[in-house]
Amino acid sequence: MSYREVIPRNLNPEEWIEVEINTGTQSTLQDIKTFGKSGSFCYNNLENIQNRNRFIYWRTYQDIVELSEVSLDVTLMRNHVRLRFTDSAILNVSLSEQENCVTLLVVTVSSIHRIVFPAHSDGLSAGAASAEAQKHSVFYDANLNLKDRSTFHVLDGSMAINVPHLAASDLSQNNEEAFFVVDYQTKLMLYAMNCRTGITITHEVKESNLMPRFLSNLKGALTGRGENMEAAVSMSFTHIEGEMFLLVLYRNNELRLWSVDTLQNIASINCAETQGAQGPQNSVMRKIDDHNFCVFLSHERCAEFICLSIVCNLNETNTKHISLAVQHKVPAPQMDLADFDATASHIWTLWSNSEGDFNVSAIFLGADKAIKWVSAALEPPPDRCCLTIEHGVDPREAYTSYIFHPGRFDYNVIAKALCMFRRANLQFDMKQLSLTMLKEQVAQSVEDEIQSELKDFVVSDEEYLEIATRQWDRFYSCCEQYHIKSSEPTGLAVLGAMDAVCIVRRQSFALLRPCEMLEHLMLVEEHTDDVVAFVASYCRNDLSAAMSFVQLMKIITQLEKLLTDDIKIEMDKKLYQRDDKVIGHLLHRITAGDEGLDDYNSVALPRRYIDQIQLKLQSISHLEAAVNMLLDLLAIVDQDAYPEPTSGLSKSTRFLQSTGALFGSDYGISILAETVKQMAMIRFAVCRNLLILQYIIYGQAGRKNYSIKTNFNFLNSYYTLVWISETPISLNTPVNFEVSIQRLTRAQLFSGYTRPYSSQIRLNSQTTLLCLFLQSKGLFSALSMLLKESNQPVEQLSMRQTLLQLVGFINQMLWPEAWNDVFPEWLFGSCHHIIIQDYVRLLSGWCDEKAMSRCFMLAVSLLDCGEPQKAIFLFEQVADHVLKEPFLFEQVLKNTPVYSKLECVLSRQHIESKTPEFKQALVHYYLKVIQLFEQHSASDYIIQLAHMAMSKLHVEDPQLPMFQSIVFNNHLQLGHYEEAYHALVYNADTSRRKDCLRQLVIMLFQCKRFDLLMQLPYNCLQDEFENIVESRARSLSIDQNEVYNFLYAFHTNKGNMRKAATVMYEQAMRLQVDSDAPDALQKRCSSLLVCINCLYLVDKRYRWIAKPKVGDDKLPMEQDNEESLKADNKGGQDVIVLELADIRRELLHAEALRELSHHRKDVGAYELAGAEELSYLLATCGLYTAALKLARGYEFSVLPIFESLAAACVSTSEDKSKDAWTWLQNNDLADLAHRNSAADMAWSLLQKLVVDNELSESTLIRKAVVNRILTLNAFVPQWLYDSYKLANSRELLLLYVKHNRLLDATDLACEMIGGMLGAGSEYFDFQHSVNVTNPQLSFPINTIDLLMHGLQINGKEHIEYEMAHVKLEEEVARYVETVKRTTEDKMKLAILTERENRQQQQIFG
Repeated sequence: MSYREVIPRNLNPEEWIEVEINTGTQSTLQDIKTFGKSGSFCYNNLENIQNRNRFIYWRTYQDIVELSEVSLDVTLMRNHVRLRFTDSAILNVSLSEQENCVTLLVVTVSSIHRIVFPAHSDGLSAGAASAEAQKHSVFYDANLNLKDRSTFHVLDGSMAINVPHLAASDLSQNNEEAFFVVDYQTKLMLYAMNCRTGITITHEVKESNLMPRFLSNLKGALTGRGENMEAAVSMSFTHIEGEMFLLVLYRNNELRLWSVDTLQNIASINCAETQGAQGPQNSVMRKIDDHNFCVFLSHERCAEFICLSIVCNLNETNTKHISLAVQHKVPAPQMDLADFDATASHIWTLWSNSEGDFNVSAIFLGADKAIKWVSAALEPPPDRCCLTIEHGVDPREAYTSYIFHPGRFDYNVIAKALCMFRRANLQFDMKQLSLTMLKEQVAQSVEDEIQSELKDFVVSDEEYLEIATRQWDRFYSCCEQYHIKSSEPTGLAVLGAMDAVCIVRRQSFALLRPCEMLEHLMLVEEHTDDVVAFVASYCRNDLSAAMSFVQLMKIITQLEKLLTDDIKIEMDKKLYQRDDKVIGHLLHRITAGDEGLDDYNSVALPRRYIDQIQLKLQSISHLEAAVNMLLDLLAIVDQDAYPEPTSGLSKSTRFLQSTGALFGSDYGISILAETVKQMAMIRFAVCRNLLILQYIIYGQAGRKNYSIKTNFNFLNSYYTLVWISETPISLNTPVNFEVSIQRLTRAQLFSGYTRPYSSQIRLNSQTTLLCLFLQSKGLFSALSMLLKESNQPVEQLSMRQTLLQLVGFINQMLWPEAWNDVFPEWLFGSCHHIIIQDYVRLLSGWCDEKAMSRCFMLAVSLLDCGEPQKAIFLFEQVADHVLKEPFLFEQVLKNTPVYSKLECVLSRQHIESKTPEFKQALVHYYLKVIQLFEQHSASDYIIQLAHMAMSKLHVEDPQLPMFQSIVFNNHLQLGHYEEAYHALVYNADTSRRKDCLRQLVIMLFQCKRFDLLMQLPYNCLQDEFENIVESRARSLSIDQNEVYNFLYAFHTNKGNMRKAATVMYEQAMRLQVDSDAPDALQKRCSSLLVCINCLYLVDKRYRWIAKPKVGDDKLPMEQDNEESLKADNKGGQDVIVLELADIRRELLHAEALRELSHHRKDVGAYELAGAEELSYLLATCGLYTAALKLARGYEFSVLPIFESLAAACVSTSEDKSKDAWTWLQNNDLADLAHRNSAADMAWSLLQKLVVDNELSESTLIRKAVVNRILTLNAFVPQWLYDSYKLANSRELLLLYVKHNRLLDATDLACEMIGGMLGAGSEYFDFQHSVNVTNPQLSFPINTIDLLMHGLQINGKEHIEYEMAHVKLEEEVARYVETVKRTTEDKMKLAILTERENRQQQQIFG
């Protein structure tokens, strides 16, 4: 089979390590013209796993050599170095590998160099070096020690007359010496450099005969041969049995073997059979190994390759004899040889023709087969015909999309094309230039050219689009020219350890890979006889069937050339639009011929082509078998074979590490992706052309033909593969990526792998979907499949062996109808929704495999894009297929109990829809979907999903209440409170019903929808509702608690006044215990007032409530019946029964605190104070009416309060300040006449309070007030004096005497005695005077006696006391005399009365 070129694309721009080496020699660039050379070197020490698939390629240009190290497995760092040997043209470059380093030998026209690059990880295993060191290239520290004098030697300047033009170099076997050979036209010089010291020894390589070399040249001149036929044209070193030899090819086609040790000619051979003139090309020699070489000889009319061997024999004297022997002679094609390389089995050549086109061909040197050259298919430049601009499309958008498509043009090429387009010598720093910036520069430059052409002209839209298209096409031409120039091959080399061939280009490299059979037939079209023999093994060695297959492929290949670009582009468009009818109509138009059709049918094939194709098809003897065989070859997977469920490929979550994976580097993944793309495009073209042929054979009537249906599916499948390999995708993290991943993770739809998004700004911020898939997960899954099937360790497999195998496994993962779910699962987790939706659309309608899985992916994607109305429709379709597709089974049921029971689904076993397991799976599916919608807050759609789930469950299903609760919860979130209530009412689970009711109540309270709470018909849930509301009330802070008021209103509305009173009392108690708010006392008073009002509306027998005996922060409401109260008592909880009077007293206490709080900030310290103490505090603050009110309520003495008020009145009378009005206004003055004097108002208040509070027939208050006034040495007001006289004049007299108010007491005593004697008795507390008919009066003898005694004592010093004493004595004497007389009269009257009574008794007795 042939080979095909694979170019790594869309790689990071090369970052070169620039090193300049100046040996101080004279510039020779003007004296000699050297052609650029290139080559490669492959690591041979494969025991070190890091050397697998690793090589170095190089190229030279004048005095510059560029070296790049490439690994297909590890992405290397600092792997490009550019060495500039100042003004010294380069003749030879060679690389060799040592145990711990790589040695570079360079020969320039003026110096020789030995440069050592140490290996950073030199262990024998991957664990021998750190992961970071394993990424380092051998050039990582290339700029160190390169200018050491011991690393180079300057050639003899005396030879500058003969500038050298040819050189070779190599290391000795012990690596201690480096040998350089330089040809100076007239002499051949050998230089031996000591690797440790750098000392260089010079030798001349020459014949030992007597004829000097210049005489030999003179002989040639005399014989008419102007050229030096003995001049060397190619040289190479070799090692044979421990000795080093130099092999030199001369212009006369003679090959000589020189001993490096003795400088003697050991053997020679003339490679040409005849001594003819040399051809137009130079003869070249390439080393195969130490014993074998290949020589290209150019003759006058032909050219040939000769393979020679160095043969060592022992002669008769047992001495070693070395000779040269020809092994193969191969005629060369009639083209110009650009470069070649050879192995023991192949010769690889790079040719060019007069038009500048290049061709690569190879020949197998097998002994039993005829010699045949096999061509390799090189990659063509980007096809301009693919760039089509549809009507209405902006040229800027079309061209930028095409030019900047990942891998189409190197970004260095675009930057150079931009400079050429601008006609400016500008250079861009590619390290700092991002893709967006480069796009902007290009767009701006083209727009400037457009505006420059337009200038001040006014043009129409069509003219503007025409100019824009022309300018963009001009820029594209610049890109195309630079791309073609930079892609020219400069050399070819065989990578022996990798079993691969490397083509070195001007700015990149490429590898050759084997072609598969279809590629060979479509691209190369050579050696079909061999293909027939190869194909025969697929059809039971039936050569006729194999020949039919090859003939069919020839027709398909011919049709590929006949199809115009318009037909191909139109076909691609219709396939992308996914309309089967349109595609069928297009195929009919293509195969209908062009006779009688208008220009609209420009996609039609000419009739003569169709006739030719029909004739060729008729000549195929086994056409049906050939078509079926082709379809079998096109099939990627066998639909009838499914893997075991334990394969686990889609479960793989391992990341690609930078140190371990085969083809895991950027280069390796790019080569894999390009190979997949190449094969997919070839197979897509085969399917397309075969479908056209089938339409030519069967027409539209054959659309139902099985082979056409199969091929149509294959066509769509390969189009999907091409789409995957070409679709651009950003390496930067997409918008809302982390949010989407978190949503999938929470829904357990994400298995932990991740996309390798770049956190750095890179130039190539875009890649293809296929590359991203391989970087993330695809490559490791393919390697797992390779290891499973391969009996050989991956470390021992060559690139040639593994590349197509890996590509086959990748195709199996990408194949739409494949059994595995690796790619869909990865794409599902990529969260790139546009691509997911496009992928599902491409597969819709024709791919039945995993259709519901893709539907599920699309639904999740649409939901994440904010289109739940579309997503819910798709989720409903997927529901019944959860147990029919492994992808759905894995995504929905993993980490669930059902998963282990139904693992048979992974092996495609059918599960009946009526089984309990199916119902459980359905429940889990809907729960997972609901969880997804919950993360998007799509409550209205969650309700629909729950109803869908309930419709598929039995009425008695235990999972039904769960979905009913979901309906309730989402109605609640949407604010559909009435619907939520109806949902909870119908919930079959009692406990869930109660929980839902609690949520509804809490939500309505939060929304302050008290009206709805009041209106809902709770029916059998009323008790539970009350408990919930009570719990809610107790759980909330009392300061912002409206629940108690609602509960009061609710009970009042229901007519349960006792419960309403209980609620208000609890609120009052909590305000007392829990609240520190300023208005807490006011609220408490209001609550107690409402409580009292409610109890008044209750029957007298039930006017009581109960509270715990020991105060607690959470005061539970007591039941309103005695049985529950008794039960509580039995349970050990002591309660206190509060009657109406008790609650009234609490109200008075609260009101007193409220009044006190207005005047004292430390009122909190007195909350636990008793009522009596509190009243004293009120009195001290001047709140006498409040204090009296509290005292009356608690029925304790009010005397201290009146004493305080009396003192305040006295103080107010003595002090005329305005402060008295302050405390006066805090008392109830409503019933008092306004006085201008504060003292008058105070005494009026005292008078009112004494009158209002003194009990009948009691003088305690007046006694206390008078006592306090007298104590303060104040005068008793007249109203009090008169009132006291009427109530208890004797007590008043005693108070005067006690306080030593003797004169006032004398006046009172005289008035009292006068009243007793009948003069003014109505002003005293005795109702009659001393009289015979009246009862006796009690005379205050002791008080008057004390008074007289006091007057007598004080009368000695004060005359007024003496006069008062006299006056009182007179009154007392008068009273005594009157009493005596009255007593005598009473005695006489009594005797008379007694006598009359006796007489009457005697008369009537």
